Amino acid sequence: MSEDLLFYAQLGHADHIARLIKEGADPDWCREDGVTTLMLAAFTGRTEIVAALLDHGATIDHRAPDGMTALLAGTSYAATTRDISCVELLVARGASTTLCNDEGNDALMIAARNGLVELVILMLKAGANPRAKNRYGSTALMQAARGHMVETVLILLRAGADRSQRDDQGLTAADYARDGGTPPPELAILSAADTIGPPPGSERQVTKFEHVDFKMSLLGAWTEGLVDGTWEYLELAGERQIDVRVDGRVGEDDDQSERLTDAVRKEQRRLSEATGSCTFSEVRVVRARDTVQARFYGSEDASGVFFAVAIYAAPDKTLCMTYRDFRSAIGYEARSRQASESVASFRVR
Repeated sequence: MSEDLLFYAQLGHADHIARLIKEGADPDWCREDGVTTLMLAAFTGRTEIVAALLDHGATIDHRAPDGMTALLAGTSYAATTRDISCVELLVARGASTTLCNDEGNDALMIAARNGLVELVILMLKAGANPRAKNRYGSTALMQAARGHMVETVLILLRAGADRSQRDDQGLTAADYARDGGTPPPELAILSAADTIGPPPGSERQVTKFEHVDFKMSLLGAWTEGLVDGTWEYLELAGERQIDVRVDGRVGEDDDQSERLTDAVRKEQRRLSEATGSCTFSEVRVVRARDTVQARFYGSEDASGVFFAVAIYAAPDKTLCMTYRDFRSAIGYEARSRQASESVASFRVR
């Protein structure tokens, strides 16, 4: 009977979960590898299943032999989909932010390395230690620095992360930043002399935008404008731009996957026609609850302008978000990581 929990969790039947547990199924039943149904539900972002399991006695901080917990599983899901709702639920229910996997990485470190700004803030508010080290001596700050996650680095510094900490090889966060290629100028703060309190320049405003179809929070100063049905967001420094277009026309017999494929082709064609020639990465498709997402990166061959595109096929609409980075002095990989970080808080309503 307990094995059936996993089956119904995969199908998304929360009512069956509750019934099975009431009939005697063990809410902490594990597979042979020690992974529980709760962990698997968190790893696939099934918030309603996580809630049902917790409501009926599942141990929130149960650990698999490799250290995996439901919170770590949910954080890994968020790293792929940018959907943090499952992690928000687990933290609200009291999941420990200090538990780590067999490499010593806790949820804050995983969130920091992937530039999940909102999740980093959530973990810090829930008591995560910004100075904790993994088994190699690496901290969340170091991992964010290697990925050139500027906003994440600044948040961690404000929360008390120590720039002077060294890993087991004697490397600091500043060394990690250089290891990831030429770092953005904002990361020069990692080499600054220690000061009492937050380092200069680490205080950044948050600019929030909310509409009927979407909402978004961007660290830094951004302006908003509506041009030909497209919402345009421009960083005040003029170095980055985000466009959001919404298509709410969905037929009764609509297929989300086909609609997503069509939207990807249209956006790639639009970008190529606008600039003459573009180079595109492979398109990555993920599903987060009832929305199918497609993401790809690229660059304009003539100008070197980097762009990242995220297209969301929700049940009732399609949204296309195109992010442009005009800083040609910064490498492609670094700009792709910062693109993911900058739009991590984008939400389809």
